[in-house]
Amino acid sequence: MAPLSRRLLLATGAATAAAVAVPAAAQARRGHFGRYGSPDDRLNADTRYVHSGGRGDHTTVQEAVDAAAPGSTVVIAAGTYRELVHVRITDLTFIGATDDPNDVVIVYDLAAGTLNPDGTTVGTSGSATVKLDGAGFTAHAVTFANDWLRADHPGTSGTQAVACRVRGDRSAFYHCRFLGHQDTLYADSSAVTVAARQYYRRCHIEGDVDFIFGRGTAVFDRCEIHCVERDVTFTPKGMPWAPSTSREFEYGYLATGCRVTSAAGDAEYKLSRPWVPGSNTSAWPSLTIRDSWLGPGIDAAAPYTVMSSGYPWQDQRYAEYANIGPGAAIIDPATRPRQLSEDEAAEHTMEAYLGDWNPQNAPDAPAPKPRGCTIFVAGDSTASTYPDRRSPRAGWGQALEVFTTRAVSVENRAWSGASSKSHTDRGVLDAIAARIEPGDWLLISFGHNDSKIEDPNRGTDPYTTYQQYLRGYIEVARLHRANPVLVTSVERRRFKDGKPVESLGEYPEAMRALAEEEGVPLIDLHAASLGLWGELGEERTKDYFLWIDPGHPNYPDGIQDNTHFQATGAIEVARLVVKAAARQHLMKGAFEGLHRNPDPSELTWPEAINEPPL
Repeated sequence: MAPLSRRLLLATGAATAAAVAVPAAAQARRGHFGRYGSPDDRLNADTRYVHSGGRGDHTTVQEAVDAAAPGSTVVIAAGTYRELVHVRITDLTFIGATDDPNDVVIVYDLAAGTLNPDGTTVGTSGSATVKLDGAGFTAHAVTFANDWLRADHPGTSGTQAVACRVRGDRSAFYHCRFLGHQDTLYADSSAVTVAARQYYRRCHIEGDVDFIFGRGTAVFDRCEIHCVERDVTFTPKGMPWAPSTSREFEYGYLATGCRVTSAAGDAEYKLSRPWVPGSNTSAWPSLTIRDSWLGPGIDAAAPYTVMSSGYPWQDQRYAEYANIGPGAAIIDPATRPRQLSEDEAAEHTMEAYLGDWNPQNAPDAPAPKPRGCTIFVAGDSTASTYPDRRSPRAGWGQALEVFTTRAVSVENRAWSGASSKSHTDRGVLDAIAARIEPGDWLLISFGHNDSKIEDPNRGTDPYTTYQQYLRGYIEVARLHRANPVLVTSVERRRFKDGKPVESLGEYPEAMRALAEEEGVPLIDLHAASLGLWGELGEERTKDYFLWIDPGHPNYPDGIQDNTHFQATGAIEVARLVVKAAARQHLMKGAFEGLHRNPDPSELTWPEAINEPPL
């Protein structure tokens, strides 16, 4: 299916600041402004409400801005607001009323080459849908977009179309989206000698050419940086970052814990090119990318390029540290910037870039709680769904459905042979990200194949790359306001002196440590399964694992498999998962019949399975 155009994408999707206290009465209601009160019951006297249909104080965002005083909060109801917005006052906060940025969209259609009434052309800055010049601006769960399309204006040479221009110091964005093509996010400052600190947490930023650019001091914290498909025959099709950091500034852009994804083909995008504008030829662009996943859309062989031959990227302040993914592979060290040592990386942190300002400590708004939800399973062959020709083999993810209520569906994206690394690098996590919604659940269970360290496509180190890849799943869930749950790997059938023994090395303990560090719920399936195998004993466990006598139509020679399950075992392992979830009050209302004995025939074996499960 062809990708949606920007305009169609916006048409289909028509946290509060830490200082804002939400009254209990407002929390109890779910009207046009959600948990953020209403004109009849304001958060405080300085709160303004925007509703395009007249249910608020104002029908446009700019009207609310014009009426607001410094330090005010603007709560915006669900809707698409087609307008230009300019904020000049200080300490203003925008809140999307639904806590979902897909619902609240500020968009306009303007590009740098557009003619003004007097015959002059709009510049890059002038093309911005939203201009933020006041210090201390904060936004939660809002989309900033520019839906100007090159294809609609073939005669226009200036194709820069900015969604949001940010120049104020201490500007923070939480769970926001920035949508455009060329020059989507202008992360800048008010003057070449004035630094402007900016913070973007769990934001989605997309475009094609130079779509994050400017001289701001900006931290991109666990953001999704998405390269869109572009209808051109040449490569590179574009690049996310084009920093123009002033030489006087110690820091420029920092991307930490981010995911760089792409809808284009493999290696069709670069990571960055430096921008040295004619107005500041002494600029010394700065970009550090660390602890991030760089997808296959990035050209790992030559990931950086130039905008002007007089300013090669090698002379700029580029650095990388501990990145993973296909686009992070160091094919030729000469084509990548300096790889920081551990001591050097300690100088490139959020705290160093932001100084005495600590926006990263603000709590996230709670995720919505829908009546129904989808449970996604990301894992390996022990959780996979198998086709009919391989029955009675089944994975515990395949068996979850025998315990789910009608309000819940299961999307099993577990994949035979997958590790946390290969599952991510082959695009399965991206496929989950495209479908997961607020309030859904993501069960994350890897370890069996991560331990195959001799395989460069699958092997990970327990306390470094394994945890880093697992964090990618956690952050995809959090970015989409879904709920991540770590599930330690189920243990194999191995016995010594009549007792089950462990076979998964340090991976279960590394996952336990990560769960504690990240504050993520943990289902310790490894410990639970060891306990179950001990209760059953060496002989009875054969009825749970794939031990089949010769003569079975799908296994005519029989099979003795001590890793994978037949239907009975898959159901019982799924029961362990469900019971552990119930004890921790996870996925409330999702399961029923925890104590009944489902018949193996209740499982569904599809006719065919796509692998990887995209």
